[in-house]
Amino acid sequence: MSILIRSLLLCLLFLCCLVPLAGAQTPANTQINAQQRQLLNAIESGQYDQLSVGELRRMFVSKALADAQIIDMADVDGEPSAVARRRNIERATVKLPFAIVPHRRNYLLPITYNSHVNSQPFEIGDDDIDCYEVKFQFSFKVPVWQNIFRGADLWAAYTNLSFWQAYNHPFSSPFRETNHEPELFLRLKNDWQLLGLKNSLILLGATHQSNGQTGSLSRSWNRVYLNMIFERGGFVMGLKPWYRIPEDQKDDPTSSSGDDNPDIEKYLGYGELTLGYKWRDHVVSMMLRNNLRGHNNKGAVQFDWTFPLSRKLRGYVQFFNGYGESLIDYNTAVNRIGAGVVLSDLF
Repeated sequence: MSILIRSLLLCLLFLCCLVPLAGAQTPANTQINAQQRQLLNAIESGQYDQLSVGELRRMFVSKALADAQIIDMADVDGEPSAVARRRNIERATVKLPFAIVPHRRNYLLPITYNSHVNSQPFEIGDDDIDCYEVKFQFSFKVPVWQNIFRGADLWAAYTNLSFWQAYNHPFSSPFRETNHEPELFLRLKNDWQLLGLKNSLILLGATHQSNGQTGSLSRSWNRVYLNMIFERGGFVMGLKPWYRIPEDQKDDPTSSSGDDNPDIEKYLGYGELTLGYKWRDHVVSMMLRNNLRGHNNKGAVQFDWTFPLSRKLRGYVQFFNGYGESLIDYNTAVNRIGAGVVLSDLF
C-alpha cells in the first residue's frame, strides 16, 4: 500500500476517533439563537437607534453567552481576545456530557520526514529506522475543582505524543516512541499589564513525563512549572520556566531505579517561550527552548502553521529542529517537517 493511501486512511481514522473535540460551541450557538426575538423587539421599540449593527450584535451575543454562564461579561471588549475565545469555548465544552476539553493541540501528521534519525538507543543501524514517520498527539484536560476562589480553577490533563514507523515494513511498522505526560495545574485569571501586553492567565502546575519503557530505553522526569500567558488582540505569548524535581542517581547503569536521564536539562533547558498569532483564521506559532549556556549551548525551535480546510477541520504544517522532540531523542538533534490535520488549535 502506498504512503499516500496509508496517510489518507490514517486521517480518516483520526477524525472518527476524535470528532467529539469539534463540537465545543454547540451550547453557545443554541443560546444565541434564542435571543433573536429579544433583539428584534429591541430594534422595533427604537431602544437602540443610536447603535450600529455591529454594536448591537456584540452586545446581544455577549449578554446571551453571559446569561448561559459560558463567558464573563468582563471578557468582552468589542471582540473577545484570543485567550478569552479559547476560555469561552472550554466553558461551553465542560457543560457537554460527552465532549472532551482539549489541552494542547490535537493533531495527526501522517507524513513527516526526519533527516536526523536516532538509532543509537535501539542498538541498530541508521538504515533500519525509516526517515518517514507518523507523528500524532492527543491531549485533553478535565476540571477537578472549579472556582476554588475567584478566577481560580484546578485542572488535570494528559498528553500522549507518539512516533510511529508506519511505513517501516521490514520491522513490522513499530511505534518507535510514545511519551505520556499527566499533569495537574492551577489556572488563575489575571489582568496585569506589562509593556502593552495583558497577562491574562497564570498556570501553576506539576507534570510527569515518561516513555513507559524499561532498561536502557527508559526515559522520564518530573517538573513543577509556572506558565505566564500574555496577549494583545490576536497575539499570544507564553513564558514557561520550570524546575526539575531531583532524582536519586543509579547505583548501576542497568538498575531499574534511579535517574534514567540525569543530563536532560543540558538539552531541554529550564523553560520555553511560545509565541502565537491568529490572522484571518490562520494561526502561526513558534516555540523556543535553550539551555542558556555559553559553552555547549543547545536548544530547539518549532514552527507551526494551521489553516482552515473545512468548518471543523484545519490543515497543519509543523517544523522542528533541535533537541527534545521526544524523550528517546532528548540528547540527539532532530530535523523534522510534517503535514497533516489538527482538530483543536491553540486558540
